[in-house]
Amino acid sequence: MSGIYIHIPFCKKKCHYCDFYITLNKNNVSKLIEAIKFELILRKNFLNKNSIETIYFGGGTPSMISPNYIGNIIKEIKNNFSVNSNIEITIEANPDDISLDNLLKWKKYGINRISLGVQTLNDNLLNFINRSHNKKTAIASIKKISEHYDNFSIDLIYGIPGNRYDKLKNDIKEIIKFNPPHISAYNLTIEKKTVFYNWLKNNIIKKEKEREIIKQFNLLKNILEKEEYIQYETSSFCKKGYESKHNSGYWKRKKYLGIGPSAHSFDGKYRSWNISDNNKYISALNKRIIPNTEEKLSKKMKINEIIMIGIRTKWGIDNKQLITQLKYDILKNQKNTIDKLINDKLIYINRTKIKATKKGSILLDYIAEKLLV
Repeated sequence: MSGIYIHIPFCKKKCHYCDFYITLNKNNVSKLIEAIKFELILRKNFLNKNSIETIYFGGGTPSMISPNYIGNIIKEIKNNFSVNSNIEITIEANPDDISLDNLLKWKKYGINRISLGVQTLNDNLLNFINRSHNKKTAIASIKKISEHYDNFSIDLIYGIPGNRYDKLKNDIKEIIKFNPPHISAYNLTIEKKTVFYNWLKNNIIKKEKEREIIKQFNLLKNILEKEEYIQYETSSFCKKGYESKHNSGYWKRKKYLGIGPSAHSFDGKYRSWNISDNNKYISALNKRIIPNTEEKLSKKMKINEIIMIGIRTKWGIDNKQLITQLKYDILKNQKNTIDKLINDKLIYINRTKIKATKKGSILLDYIAEKLLV
């Protein structure tokens, strides 16, 4: 089983925390869609005829382009790949793009899961992070989606400078009234080449204190666990049976094909990424050239990926997988480090798997750093 990711790089405005490849120029949408469809044709053998169990439209803001384009891409995938009958097809959407017409057309073309970028319900904070919607639009969009889709996810951000504990609590309480099957809650990270990074350098903003971030993270966990959400990855909470199949594929290191400008792919041995430039991407595809860069993964890189990803999930770091695939026994090779982390109550061993404790769940980067080879 494999997945396909489609990167749609268009946005109405760029969020102040965003470091993804996006563009505000929509002049070449149709040309880009044609290039995406052609890349799918050229790379139809990349996944070795594996059955496709997930398709994910990300960006950017795929919800802002015509649903007909989305439908054409899905049709191209079905024409060139073996598609699972129980396929999960997700589209990332902004609240201001949620209309009855879009919802019905997406469903007609096969979209059966929506990931809605709410981020916060505080209008001042929405303006601060440069989102294109307000609270009223967000609430209305969640209501519309819940009336037409069984499977959807709400994205939230915590750790935003100025977003106090009580404001976040109000957001969560209001959102869970709609009983969303899935909630993704991300700690704000300030990356280079973002507005927030420049503001931070120029002392316009200050990072939220770690104590406050931990407090907000624990608040999220406690409220969602009481509502019977399962935390299956550090940022991902779902009702039983509603894990994101696509994202779970990343965390389980399943093969996936990334299509579109800046999209990444993984075949088990290599990681590759497409050029982050619409015009150069289109020009290359017009010449039947796939404009990507490739990196062969060493044994050490593969081990470290399994460690870094595994410790973030409910499945943990699988020593059996490490031994079988890479002939590396982490329980034996890292015994002293593991014993210390167990004594510090940060991890525990469940059969052949290393998992984070509740205390360790807020120190995942530290745990991973200690276990890396």
